Amino acid sequence: MAPRKTVGCWMGVAAWMLLATGLSARAGETSSPETAKKQGKLGSRVVGVSSVCYPDGRSIAEMEKLIDAAALDKPDLILLTEGCMQNAPHSATRQEKDDESDPLPQPGPITQFLSRKAQQYHTYIMASYWRKAPKGTGRYNSAVLFDRQGKVTGYYDKVFPTIGEMEDGILPGRGAVVFDTDFGRIGAMICFDFNFMELLAEYKKLGAELICFLSNYRAGRLIPAAALRNQCFIASSVPGENGVIVDPLGRTLAESSQYGRIIFARINLDSRVVHIDFNADRVRRLKEKYGPYVKVETASPEAVYFLTSLHPEISVGDMIKEFEVETLDAYLDRARSVRMQHLPKAD
Repeated sequence: MAPRKTVGCWMGVAAWMLLATGLSARAGETSSPETAKKQGKLGSRVVGVSSVCYPDGRSIAEMEKLIDAAALDKPDLILLTEGCMQNAPHSATRQEKDDESDPLPQPGPITQFLSRKAQQYHTYIMASYWRKAPKGTGRYNSAVLFDRQGKVTGYYDKVFPTIGEMEDGILPGRGAVVFDTDFGRIGAMICFDFNFMELLAEYKKLGAELICFLSNYRAGRLIPAAALRNQCFIASSVPGENGVIVDPLGRTLAESSQYGRIIFARINLDSRVVHIDFNADRVRRLKEKYGPYVKVETASPEAVYFLTSLHPEISVGDMIKEFEVETLDAYLDRARSVRMQHLPKAD
């Protein structure tokens, strides 16, 4: 998808002159965003995300080097691609693969290794590998999340394995799973999952702020489209080029290539998409009060504002509530309701 500029000239000259003369000084207790940043307070929901974009089936020794490299940016979350490591080779029989899968919640070799690395770097790690079915035969292709202490927070089972996977013993998961971390709510999708819009819709309903896409399939333009539709960040880990980190406007913040297979971006989850309709004056007044503590971007073709709080104590949700700014979803729901009121009676 070709890069698209976001337009920042949403406010009139007079309003900007008011801001320049100090109207925004009412923003909060800290004297400036620069001071707040030095104090480590600017933006309470800023999250560092690293995606390791190397082919699947790495050895533990190889993966350790890659995680060590990704950890140099001191991320809050490291993503590893689909099938990053397995206890049995692809050439193994179906029964051998089932037998060698990690027996979560009991830790197998891969789980033990990733637990150690998450604890070492005090970071979350999400990785996809085979999880033994607790009952009967078969196994799951699971995205397993480790917290900063190395504990397994939980796992998501691939809901839509490919036909070939299912014929080889992979069991389908039952639905979307969200994880509440110390920085926000995240979800996981694996490879073929991304073709199914109902799964993305389920994540939107569950309030996922960041979707982690672990895959051997790059998904291309589907990723920015889904980010815009779901109003969330999406980070993908794929086996080479086109691993991306995108924001809720679908803009690419980082992308992997053959020359750079570990990517990193800092994202601010304290953000919200609102429609321009009925909100222009409210957003202007919000900016007048909070000045540099709120970032206002205008996506002109989509007719939306993207609001991000940079305040150390006041969330974008609090700002929106204070000025009665209508979120995009609330506006669309209101439009649906008004439409029903004006719908003509059937002939």
